Amino acid sequence: MVRPEWTPEERAEARRNTLEQLHAQLAEQVANLGSVEAWQRWLSLARSLHSYSFSNVLLINAQCPGATMVAGFGAWKQKGHVVRRGERAIKVLAPILRKTPVLDHAGRPVMDETGQPRLHREMVGVKPVSVFDASQVTPEVQIPPPPQLLVGQAPPGLWDSLSELAAIEGYKVCRGDCGTANGLIDFPSREIRIRPDVDDLMATKSLCHELGHALTMSPKDHEIYATQRELREVEAESIAYAVLGAHGVDTSQYTFDYVAGWAARAATETTSIADVIVATGQRVIAAADRILTHTRPAQSLEDGLADEWARTVQPTPSIAATKAQWEVVSESPSPVLRAEQAALFAAPRHSPGVPR
Repeated sequence: MVRPEWTPEERAEARRNTLEQLHAQLAEQVANLGSVEAWQRWLSLARSLHSYSFSNVLLINAQCPGATMVAGFGAWKQKGHVVRRGERAIKVLAPILRKTPVLDHAGRPVMDETGQPRLHREMVGVKPVSVFDASQVTPEVQIPPPPQLLVGQAPPGLWDSLSELAAIEGYKVCRGDCGTANGLIDFPSREIRIRPDVDDLMATKSLCHELGHALTMSPKDHEIYATQRELREVEAESIAYAVLGAHGVDTSQYTFDYVAGWAARAATETTSIADVIVATGQRVIAAADRILTHTRPAQSLEDGLADEWARTVQPTPSIAATKAQWEVVSESPSPVLRAEQAALFAAPRHSPGVPR
């Protein structure tokens, strides 16, 4: 059977339908991860403990660079954990407060309804106090599993194609130190940097992640990034997952735990982890579509679907027919394509390169 020709509109529609399916599968798979419950327990504990000032964070990192969750001896005990004997305390600065009268504009004490001076707490100094990291207590604080770095080679030419698109968007791509991250984007200097000591596949995935930030964030978004970091990280990693999936690469061993961690931080009592991921859908699909339009997988998504249709409708007599694997393209303008889709609708199917 001769494969029908695809119009540009049909190709674009097929590509976007596939991206929608990939994104929906990501939300479903992450929501069903066993590590999601671990993340929720860990975050519940973290939120119940004291948060520290920027200065104290610097002090903590200087004394215990690997610290993840810090609290005082008594706070750990209240949460059911005991600091192990012999552990060295981390010193932070706590405020010294005293009660002072509230004064009016003339410098006179303000009285309350009982005729007593109103008081407020005023910081008059600081003092060193001892705190301990989660790694210093027993029973052990269960920390969710970290994402596993990808290993191996990326699809040929994908790094160069992503770098070219980054240049079109005004960003320079380089390899260099990224601290504890696998990659970073510097909006003011228009630079995307990827750590040099990871495999080609991991580096390419990270480049796609950072390019996702570039395509979905405006200068104003960058200014308020800290207030919406959870959603932005879910968004960028979802873009990388969809793009690499369209190129036939499964990044789930890294993406699922990464997305679960950030989505769990954004989730609330009324908004589930799956809801958080779904909320990013429009921007994720638009950015991934922009990237795929430029990178153009070796065998395009549309060609792959058409090949499956041809093989299923007209199987080779000497080879047992296999179940079709294809993505539904809704409302196709072609009557021929609609007829073939209807004939195959009941066949099991999944997105290319992404296991269920």
